[in-house]
Amino acid sequence: MTRIFFVTGTDTDSGKTTAVAALMQAARLSSFSVCGLKPVASGCSEAGGVLINPDVLSLQENSSFDIPYEQLSCYKFRPAIAPHIAAAEAGVNIDTGLFDKRISEFSSAYHPDLMFIEGAGGWFLPLSGNTFMADWVSERKFPVILVVGAKLGCINHAILTRNEIERSGCTVAGYVINSADPCMDHREQNISWLKNYFSDLPLLGEIPRVAGGGMKNLGIYIDIKLLTDFSNVSD
Repeated sequence: MTRIFFVTGTDTDSGKTTAVAALMQAARLSSFSVCGLKPVASGCSEAGGVLINPDVLSLQENSSFDIPYEQLSCYKFRPAIAPHIAAAEAGVNIDTGLFDKRISEFSSAYHPDLMFIEGAGGWFLPLSGNTFMADWVSERKFPVILVVGAKLGCINHAILTRNEIERSGCTVAGYVINSADPCMDHREQNISWLKNYFSDLPLLGEIPRVAGGGMKNLGIYIDIKLLTDFSNVSD
């Protein structure tokens, strides 16, 4: 049975990809099999006619399985802009049914213990003129992992995002603090306040700023076993 978690952030560049890499690495360190999916990926380069996205490459690198790159994202767009705008410019309608199909395929083909679905932007990411990624997540009641980018404004963003996740009917499975701004003023005071306010939520880990932006060996910062009691499963 596969436990599925949706990973969202307090805003763009909060560190979702870093957090997902850390979560996947922690899972493997604890002998859990794991894979990931990024349903919509904007900001791609092109090589040999293939749109290459670094977030999707990270999912491929950290997976327990040899999953073809093309399957790890349902929609890829070249410009690094909001997906609903990129899709409109490309003449594409984003169909969340394809997200469901890919999740089912991964569950059936690989039977991972854990699957992380990486969002894009923040919780209210538009997929079209009147639908949001949050709608799809809330319909499926996926437990949500909130990535808090430690930078100016993160307390407000974290509280608002948590409130909206829970208002949608989803559970916040835990949160990860990512050092998005190493020069953040009064970082420790802000983070200490947030930890106290979120004392009823599992703090899955704190990820420091890594020199050179590398994402190797991040699993040591995550307590993956805090997630294993969740009952959300897929056949």
